[in-house]
Amino acid sequence: MRFVFAAAALVVATGALAASAAAAPHHGHKHGHHGHHGHHGRPAAHHRTRRVSPHGTDAGDCTHHPCRTIGYAVGQADPGDRVKVAHGTYAESVSLTKRLSLEGHGATIDATGDVNGITITGPDSAGSSVRGFTVRGAYQEGIFADLTSGLRIEHNRVVENDTGLGDPNYCQNNQDDCGEAIHLQSVTHSRVSHNLVRDNVGGILLTDEEGPTAWNAIDHNAVLHNTLDCGITLASHWFQFGEPAPPDVAGVYENSVRHNVSSGNGAAGIGVFAGPPGAAAWSNVVDHNVATDNGLPGVAIHSHFGFQNVENNVVTHNFLARNGSDDDAETGADTGIVVFADLVFHDPPGFPPADPIQHTTVAHNQIADEHYGIYLKGAAAPEGLASNHYHHVDVPVYGP
Repeated sequence: MRFVFAAAALVVATGALAASAAAAPHHGHKHGHHGHHGHHGRPAAHHRTRRVSPHGTDAGDCTHHPCRTIGYAVGQADPGDRVKVAHGTYAESVSLTKRLSLEGHGATIDATGDVNGITITGPDSAGSSVRGFTVRGAYQEGIFADLTSGLRIEHNRVVENDTGLGDPNYCQNNQDDCGEAIHLQSVTHSRVSHNLVRDNVGGILLTDEEGPTAWNAIDHNAVLHNTLDCGITLASHWFQFGEPAPPDVAGVYENSVRHNVSSGNGAAGIGVFAGPPGAAAWSNVVDHNVATDNGLPGVAIHSHFGFQNVENNVVTHNFLARNGSDDDAETGADTGIVVFADLVFHDPPGFPPADPIQHTTVAHNQIADEHYGIYLKGAAAPEGLASNHYHHVDVPVYGP
């Protein structure tokens, strides 16, 4: 949100990026194997491979002879088909509104002049996958998914997007956070894994503008040098007075962020944030990550107003070092982990201050080369606090 041992840990975590995707749990939809018949004895659909090459021609159905553009092949494809894209650069923006497997083999999508590089939208796109691409040059986001589920976004390089940042109309129609490389908005049961996300405005973002974003796995990504925003952000943007968003309405909850490297980003390494009244960012797990040299704390949990749910988040087994201070929490010095609720905020008028954050777990983290190890303001003492380890930390725990 816009608002010695270190080296060894970084090497271990970066090496994990090369691990097989099959080794990590899959939280997406399960698709049974294709037998000879589908449900109720009907013949199963015959899924075909559509091919794309810089030397192809946009004619025919892209099965026997490759087509020239990814967009044309996607238009020809039937739900469940694979679109296989050969080595080369494709100057276009790609939109998936049906279930497809988009597979790149040394393929680059250069989205210069387009809003997003790849957009995956609507319930009919559920179960789609995007893997093997370099996505660059988009005015806003490299890969944007909205109102869908069961996605797999894996083994991509999403770099140098957010080119419209200097435009005064940039993000004009977005509440916040429109400049991330990979953005899941109101998306469930999906996985973002083994991607390199580098040199964008922000890294990986999960939000809930149109409904819940839940049960997603963000794992084994390298999120590096995204210059102005967080590396990995879980931000609830839902707005209502009276109570936090119920789980069937909205919220960013029960997502897992595991085995990522988030380093050199402009804001927090990993953030869990509730924005306006009614926002709900709860029961997320941040585990076994490396967050170093970020502009704000390595892990930040924030509640800014009343009627929010920022309970039961878990921060465990992370390595955090040389991160920055938190202006909202007024840490005034480098901080590994901050848990902050603004208990006195009264602006804009009529907006209530936040309630204290309860029931957070902060356990078994290694924190090095920070002034504050764990900084608590407007938050109850987390469970597991005594189990954290510190190296060259001036104040291990500040607060209750």
